[in-house]
Amino acid sequence: MVTSILWALIIGMTFLLTPQVEASQGPGATKMDAKLGVEVEGPFEMICTFLGRSKKVIIVYRHGPKEWEPKLSCNDGAGSQIARHVPADGRDPRLMITGWYADGREWKQCELKGWRNDPKGKSLSCQTPSGGTMTVTCTKGRCAKP
Repeated sequence: MVTSILWALIIGMTFLLTPQVEASQGPGATKMDAKLGVEVEGPFEMICTFLGRSKKVIIVYRHGPKEWEPKLSCNDGAGSQIARHVPADGRDPRLMITGWYADGREWKQCELKGWRNDPKGKSLSCQTPSGGTMTVTCTKGRCAKP
């Protein structure tokens, strides 16, 4: 009996103390601002390139029933250049690419600048206040504005 009550308390406290993931969420508890991202269509291949010291991540969101939902990401912890395949979503082809950087203890969204031609494809990039950069290059597929 006492063991059952303890397990119920542990499970209940774990549920209450674990933050629930919300749609349109960035890294940690940071909210994503769609105005700072770039809307595209999938499927496509992309290369994420990171330069500089601050932590950086690129998150691709899919358009959910009500809000944007995280689909996949690449971050500088996995290396300075990461290739990713972004599959199409049969429900809605719209995707959103966003860039993020760590500023002290919190994450901030970086405004991705307009498309540029790159030897490997079309690219978007942004610069962090500390001088670091992140670039996402679409090497194959649509990766174009819907």
